[in-house]
Amino acid sequence: MSTENQTIESAKPAAGFKTILWSGLVAGILDGIAAIIVLHTWYKLTPPQVMQWIASGAYGAAAFTGGTSTVIAGIFFHFVVAYVLAVIYFFAFPKIKFLSARPVLSGLLFGLGIFLVMNLLVIPASNIQKSSFDPGLAAVSIIWHMVLVGLPISLITKKHYAEKNA
Repeated sequence: MSTENQTIESAKPAAGFKTILWSGLVAGILDGIAAIIVLHTWYKLTPPQVMQWIASGAYGAAAFTGGTSTVIAGIFFHFVVAYVLAVIYFFAFPKIKFLSARPVLSGLLFGLGIFLVMNLLVIPASNIQKSSFDPGLAAVSIIWHMVLVGLPISLITKKHYAEKNA
């Protein structure tokens, strides 16, 4: 193998890593902003309280008295989830033809799936205080997960594979 081919081959994993890094970052930032706006509107939570609410998944109610350390933990957990989602989508993309054939629809459906998994499995299994179902909040949350989480991950991943195959 020539040096040029070795350089091209070694660049592929780096390009995939950059795509995952970028899509996870974009989805995490957009999701975080949406969560802050929506949870402030519904419950009057401040941005630090939103991050502590996320941290309460691990720490329970103690997260709300943990100060800066639980705000940072909430941010960390939030981005871990965003990056896990980006990794899942990135590796599923070349294997599931629907994802590349319909990136907008598949991104929106991925966002819906994220909302369902988080709200039906992850949050109930965590230490987050249980609350009553609010259909208005659920509708807004579904839309934000579809448009601000699933769609950016899909479109950024699609761009990577389009450039890779060009």
